[in-house]
Amino acid sequence: MIQATGTHLFTTPLPLEEGELLGNPQVAWAAYGEPSDGKAVVLLHDLAHSHLALGPPEDSAYQPSGWGRALVGTNLALDPAVTPVLAPGLLGSPFGSTSPATVNPASGERWGLELPPLTVQDMARAVSATLRACGLSHVRALVGVGLGGHVALRLASLFPDLADGVVTLGAARALPEAVREKLGLSWQVLRADPDYRDGLYALDAPPRKTMRKLRLDFQKLLAGREHLTATYRDAESARAALDAEADAFADAFDAVSWASLCSAYAGSDVSDGFARIRSRVLLIAGASDAMAPVNRVRDTYHLLSAAGVSARFLELPGPGDHAALLQDSERLHGPLSDFLRRC
Repeated sequence: MIQATGTHLFTTPLPLEEGELLGNPQVAWAAYGEPSDGKAVVLLHDLAHSHLALGPPEDSAYQPSGWGRALVGTNLALDPAVTPVLAPGLLGSPFGSTSPATVNPASGERWGLELPPLTVQDMARAVSATLRACGLSHVRALVGVGLGGHVALRLASLFPDLADGVVTLGAARALPEAVREKLGLSWQVLRADPDYRDGLYALDAPPRKTMRKLRLDFQKLLAGREHLTATYRDAESARAALDAEADAFADAFDAVSWASLCSAYAGSDVSDGFARIRSRVLLIAGASDAMAPVNRVRDTYHLLSAAGVSARFLELPGPGDHAALLQDSERLHGPLSDFLRRC
């Protein structure tokens, strides 16, 4: 499998939804196979993931990379020999794309709180520009997980001729109200931590205690009892693993970047663009996904259909927590392969 990584450096500022200009941003990307115009699939990552869908694995309990191993690979739903894959890093993600953790080229200092507020629409426009820079004016499909699903649907509405198909996993038109409220409070919780230092903390001295708490709270949304029981031998083992992951996350994920991404995700409702979507759409839901409950995904399907979009809804059998969506290649292979054949 041919694998490459790179970074698209913008030569002009990116206009943002809130009216500001983001000067010369960058988007990191990874390619699997040889993406070509009309054949590539664009794979869009979730909130706490990086663009490195196949890794390499980090020496850490927190693994932002490697999340796509059940999706991308030989004889899997996205086989790069047949369907080459391009995975761009979302704007705001602290793993190579412009984010509060990256350096502002104008000042030579990290962006921090100087980075303008970002939205899902800004992420979509940055992905579109990156695709054009990679020579992709048309792609076979946009496949997005969680936050990446929001970006995929927004891309399809902003650029109706970009993709033949859109697949979302664990994403509805908007997050449930309780989840939106929880993510939206991230800024407030961080500002109450003395180690936050008004966003001017040193990278080697982040507000670890609060980031650990935020991660533990978020884990409760990702993994319910069913997933934890299937993954760990007992409750004590599960608790120890989640604690270790939260500790590692607090060291690895930039605090301002997390709050910025959470704010963008919480504020996203992509239903206003459904009437402009021309792509076929497949919405995949997990039975017990707190981030995208089945009823909410089904309602999104009805809204798409009412807007004239050729849409399908699928509830995956088996474990249905958000964290379990990408862990079983067999149950993803059939629906995704069948959908892509029709695109």
